Amino acid sequence: MTDAALDEVERELDRVVDRLNSMPLVKAESATDDTIRAAQVLLDRTRLLAGDASSGAALPRLGPQGLGAMIAVLGRDYLDAARASSPPAEPAGVVSDPADPDSVLDALVRLRRLLP
Repeated sequence: MTDAALDEVERELDRVVDRLNSMPLVKAESATDDTIRAAQVLLDRTRLLAGDASSGAALPRLGPQGLGAMIAVLGRDYLDAARASSPPAEPAGVVSDPADPDSVLDALVRLRRLLP
């Protein structure tokens, strides 16, 4: 994982949060399921980074006015955890990256493109 990859995730996170917070509630409501899917990716990656791979936490079902805040909080938690971690080296020099910024970036880009 590189700082550049996390910077790209941060830029996309800001774009998505801005879109969610600025769209009319009727439009935001239609994006609830897509937003929950992206939020789940953020939560899962953050939990892996924290060493908590159990599946006990569930995302709340928020109204459309809370979707931007939920993505913002989960995104900041992910970025903080990713920047604080360093991936462990595996045998044969292979590096495993629990932060997986590519999957997080993909989830955020997909969400942004699906927003009305």
